[in-house]
Amino acid sequence: MSLNIKDYSAFIFDLDGCIYSGNTVYPGSRELLQFLIQSGKQVIFLSNNSTETSHTIRNKLIDMNLPAEDVPILVATELVGQYLAETYGALRVHPVGSVELELALTNAGHQVVSLGGGEACDFIVIGRDTSFSYQKLHECTRSLMDGVKLIAANSDMYHPGEDGDRVPETGALVAAIQAVSDIHGVKSVGKPSHYPFYKIIKQTGLSPDKCVMVGDNPYTDVQGGYSAGMHTIWISHGKSFPAEFEFQPNLTVTVIGELLEWLI
Repeated sequence: MSLNIKDYSAFIFDLDGCIYSGNTVYPGSRELLQFLIQSGKQVIFLSNNSTETSHTIRNKLIDMNLPAEDVPILVATELVGQYLAETYGALRVHPVGSVELELALTNAGHQVVSLGGGEACDFIVIGRDTSFSYQKLHECTRSLMDGVKLIAANSDMYHPGEDGDRVPETGALVAAIQAVSDIHGVKSVGKPSHYPFYKIIKQTGLSPDKCVMVGDNPYTDVQGGYSAGMHTIWISHGKSFPAEFEFQPNLTVTVIGELLEWLI
């Protein structure tokens, strides 16, 4: 099988688990990105990171000596505020997550309010919160019972750590809230939701079949790209593709370094 680079105009990359793990760049990532940029292809980073902004992620990539100065970065931390603004207008929101999530919501035009202080609130916006507590769980549940809505930046249950462990993610916190409040159908804005892919198609002006989604997570990267009508490349890290899917990635490589060989 061969992959003809001439058939595609944009390559969309997941970050953690795809380009790097934690603070370690995967072999071949730098060379692959440079090759695509020099070949005139649009490179876009699309991450379900819900604790950092595109600005902080860009600085991290540059510090890793990756060619990220002019590459668009779409990140769940910012996408969730943009989605709310485009769908509902300016809202009163309570973020459960990082300082960067609060900043991103403010920059999207929303008013940040506290829970339990008597202030009216439209949505609880939850991202990965490393200081999540019993008290926060109780406050969220009580507000939801009073009619406040819940939205998640991303649905990931965990992401892989550098030493192979599972780092709890937003989805795990949402599951705890759902278990107590008995709410269902919580909207998640990050991959595999259509919204990030819609944003990319709108920004690039490209048709989906000219775009390639590259990532390591079958449930977010591959499923999201496939549902959006894009070509998909799965970085398997030696794992088997989930049997429950009725589709397969267009190309599977074990590590990202192999993708450069396919393209060349």
